[in-house]
Amino acid sequence: MLTDAQAKVLKFIDEFRAQNQYPPTRREISRHFGWSSDNAAEEHLRALEAKGRVRINRGVARGLVVI
Repeated sequence: MLTDAQAKVLKFIDEFRAQNQYPPTRREISRHFGWSSDNAAEEHLRALEAKGRVRINRGVARGLVVI
């Protein structure tokens, strides 16, 4: 079960990827939601990864994959 915030982040990632043909960066996610720190995006992404909704390819620019 996703929180409302996690569901919104996942939806944003899907829409961004559909529009741009690549996933957003943590900074782009943070800016979209008005968060002052990219760590907020990282925390949401880690939670989504733990729940099996995204895969984070560490060390790869724009390494997000929605599962």
